[in-house]
Amino acid sequence: MSDIRVASGHLFFFFAYDVGFDISLQEAARLSEASTSPGVAGLRPVPQHLRYHPKPLLLASGPVELHVGTSAVRLEASAKIFDFGALSVVLCLPARDMPWDEYVRTGLLLAGERGIEEAAREIASRLFERIRPAVTRSDFADIVEDYSVWHVGAFAPEMTGSEALARLPQDIARLLTLEQGTFSGEALADILRNPIRYFENDLILAAWDAAFAYDRKFQDTVEVLEFLNVQMLELRFFDRVLHAAIDEMGDELHKRRKLLSLLHDPYEKPLRKLSEIKMDVSMVRERIDNALKVAGDAYLARVYDEARRKVGTEKWEGTIRDQLKTLEDIYTILNNRAAAARAETLEVIIILLIALEIVMGLLRH
Repeated sequence: MSDIRVASGHLFFFFAYDVGFDISLQEAARLSEASTSPGVAGLRPVPQHLRYHPKPLLLASGPVELHVGTSAVRLEASAKIFDFGALSVVLCLPARDMPWDEYVRTGLLLAGERGIEEAAREIASRLFERIRPAVTRSDFADIVEDYSVWHVGAFAPEMTGSEALARLPQDIARLLTLEQGTFSGEALADILRNPIRYFENDLILAAWDAAFAYDRKFQDTVEVLEFLNVQMLELRFFDRVLHAAIDEMGDELHKRRKLLSLLHDPYEKPLRKLSEIKMDVSMVRERIDNALKVAGDAYLARVYDEARRKVGTEKWEGTIRDQLKTLEDIYTILNNRAAAARAETLEVIIILLIALEIVMGLLRH
């Protein structure tokens, strides 16, 4: 494919981090000198309500140099601050008049380079330290969610989306799966299934680890995929929090009630903690779900829905629903035990008062 070149394009690498429960964007903007992100640009006709709410903050970072093989590459870097406690770092390598083979090779090498995530984490860590006073319940979690977007704005020679898919199926499949080698016909058909097209000269394909976007008006698509990566991070974070809560509350279920527990409610603390966890997860999920609406744009909605399906968002959401249901069941059991314990304590108090009255009566006589 040495005759095919990428006339214009980008290699995007997204990294998302959870740093706390809530971020005051106004305070974070003051501390970091970040500006409000333009969000979805509306490059295709879209309703006015297709916007971030609230818009995240955007901060340009210095260039990042990485060594790929024997050569060094210089990536542009930027970071977004979301009000629900997440940071998103984007590393980008612009491609201008680059041979297609080199484009594919560079993308796959960078995607497998450990140093690229380390560079992104360093950017996020420095930003976190700057805005820490604006973060409620600050804690830089050790998990990261990453995603790559391979963007081509134009090929040389020019070709339609259908022609690109027909001429470059193996390479596009490699970019989507981050795998080397030659795919079988069955695997190729599965990887390249459900392409999304708006015009003849564009093409979007999404997979678990990456997406391929052949589109001159790519900014909105990249914006939506970046936000989806942040959503995936939060789902994984919720899964960790809920899993730990279920283990902890499961231990509470197996605890034996002690005699001294008559003097205080042993279930008050776990019940309060359960209520707080459920409320926190519900609040953050609602804010994430309402942060970006794409239902009014048929094209972006298709891109978003297909990418959600490919990265397994629905499975994660199902797992979280099941975990919340388990916590609800545990809450019900503990609440019933608390009610029974209060009733037993009341009965003991009544018996003690009766006994005391009998003893006082006998002493009087």
